[in-house]
Amino acid sequence: MDQKALLPDFVVIGAGKSGTTSLHEYLNQHPKIFMGDKEPNFFAYELLDPETLTDPTDKEHYFNSVYKLEDYLALFKEAKPDQLKGEVSNTYISNKDAWQRIKHYVPEAKLMAILRHPADRIFSRYFHLVRENEIPEGGDLNEVFNKESIWWRRPDLVNEGFYYRQLKPYFEHFDPNQIKIFLYEDFIGKTDEVVKEAFQFLGVDPNVKVGTDVVYNKSGKVRNKSVDALVGQESAPIRFLKKFTPGLHRQLKGSVAVNRWLNNVRNKNLEKPDFDPKLKQRIINEIYREDIENLQKLIKRDLKHWL
Repeated sequence: MDQKALLPDFVVIGAGKSGTTSLHEYLNQHPKIFMGDKEPNFFAYELLDPETLTDPTDKEHYFNSVYKLEDYLALFKEAKPDQLKGEVSNTYISNKDAWQRIKHYVPEAKLMAILRHPADRIFSRYFHLVRENEIPEGGDLNEVFNKESIWWRRPDLVNEGFYYRQLKPYFEHFDPNQIKIFLYEDFIGKTDEVVKEAFQFLGVDPNVKVGTDVVYNKSGKVRNKSVDALVGQESAPIRFLKKFTPGLHRQLKGSVAVNRWLNNVRNKNLEKPDFDPKLKQRIINEIYREDIENLQKLIKRDLKHWL
């Protein structure tokens, strides 16, 4: 099979903590869609020299990703001839090289993104790090206004929320008809409708029913560490399955029934404190206001409720 036949037909470019894990799973349940592993990050990392990465977290993320073409193509080798191939990588929205590599390899690919209110996204990202015990040094949420802090140095924190700045090259270098932008509030409030719209955009049967009642990769603070040790995403049983019985792990991971039970248990074991309205408004005013105002013109959506 030639290289072109193994490249994806569509790419979900982000954003992080905006429902992309759930979207990946819903798309993967359509019989005419084949999804590669989530977060290969190939188009962001193919040309990146890891020696330029000084942050250990960035380096670890790079080496856990797919940065060689042959490995990337291998992700799609099991797709059937009548299936569309796709992948989801949140790095593509914030990485400055990603749009160019997508244009280089798959200039006709359809592109999708889910955009969450940037202040809510960063709040969710913080509690994702809390859940995984991965809060970096100096990563207290109150440091978000300090431009010398980790919040501004790491691309997946403050900077990922500048959607206008990041999407502008995509709209400039791809046909806008190739791009579909969803808002997170629509995705969680009208999930079935949004998934149907995504299917229509991709050109597959929009009436196929998928398990949209399952919520994946929810953020929050773990209530019971014993429960998390048994069923958490990085729990010992999950790591054992991944390492010693990868076939069984893939089979269970692909089961909607298993995911429904597992994520229900996980999500009930998480709590998320309320977002202080004053802090949220300050983040909007001091960090994201101008970008939001420009974004609504770019995507032709009224975003006054974000302001």
